[in-house]
This record gives sequence, structure tokens and C-alpha cells, in this order.
Amino acid sequence: MSSIKSLSVLRPVATVGAACALTAVLAACAANAPVTSSSAASSPAATTQAATTQSSSPAAGPSSAAPSAAASVATPAATASAAAGCASEPAGTVSGLPAGGSITVCPDAAPVGAVVHLTIAGCAPSMPAAGLNFLGPNSWLGTNGGGGANVKYSPQTGFRATAAFTIPATYTGGNENGPYPTLTTKAGTGYEFTTDPGGACNVHFTVLPS
Repeated sequence: MSSIKSLSVLRPVATVGAACALTAVLAACAANAPVTSSSAASSPAATTQAATTQSSSPAAGPSSAAPSAAASVATPAATASAAAGCASEPAGTVSGLPAGGSITVCPDAAPVGAVVHLTIAGCAPSMPAAGLNFLGPNSWLGTNGGGGANVKYSPQTGFRATAAFTIPATYTGGNENGPYPTLTTKAGTGYEFTTDPGGACNVHFTVLPS
């Protein structure tokens, strides 16, 4: 009877002991298990988003600077275009000239060595001109005038012709009492492009300092 009583007393104690042992094992397992948290899992995504935001931020810098660069490039071009003027004069009243004749030079001012472009139209009967010359202050067309420098143009027939001419460093001056001198082309006014026959078409030109 006493042994049965002892067993009834020990059974609850063993049950409690087993429960405590099981609780200790579960606690140990929980302590050794890998920890996974929602904040840790979302952390790489947040890092990726932050990196994406950071990498995309500098892109706004060059794109916003691009219009400024384009404007700075365009400004000199507009200035150069405005500075390059042309001069044009209608044909004179020489007998036999067709209507609508003219002579044009672009630009109308340039230094020695620069290329200018000319257009002549109706500066002689049945042709653009009988001749085209670059004259300095001390040269002229006609007797003893020296003729300055000859300008080649094309075509030789028809109503209109064009020429590209390099402003020369020297030109042939006039002399009524001897050989024609070779004169230096100096900066200044007093130069012109003129056609033959004289008085048909002419336009003034300025030589700029080199």
C-alpha cells in the first residue's frame, strides 16, 4: 500500500520534470536556430532602392547643363554670321547693258589672304562682264592704270557669273610716265571690284588689318 502511494506521489513529480526538460530543450533549439526578421529581409531591397536613387541622381546634372553648353556654342556662330556682311551695287548706265545687272561681294571687308566671293550679272552686253579686276587706291582701269589684280570668274558667257578671289598681298599700280609699280595691299578703304567695260559694275571693298 505504501509502495502504491509512493508511485502516485512520484508520477506527478516525473511529469513535471519531463515538462521542464522539454521546455529546456525547446529553449536551446530556439537559441541556436537562425534568426530571420522582416526588417533584415527587407534591408537588401531598401539598400538596392537607395543605390538606384543615388545612381540616378547625378544624371540630372549633365542633362540640365546641356542646354547651357549648346547656347554657348551657338553664340559665337550667330556673332560671326552677323559680322560677315555683303555689299551689292546695281549696274551703271553704260549703253547696251541688260536690265537687272549688279555686282556683289561677300564679305565686303577682309584681310589680305582671305577669300571673298563675287557675283556679277549683266555687267556687259550678252555676257556677265568683259573683265573683272580688284583695284587699289593707286590703280585704275584704262590707259596707264595698271589694272590692279585680275579676278577670274565663270562662266564667261550668259547673264550671271561667280568668282572666288583671295585678297592679294600686292597689286599692280598705275603710272602715266613709266612702268607699272607693284604696290603693297594695305589695310584701309579705297579698294573696289570693278568690271570691264569701265563704269558698268563696281562695288567698294575694305581691307582689314591682318
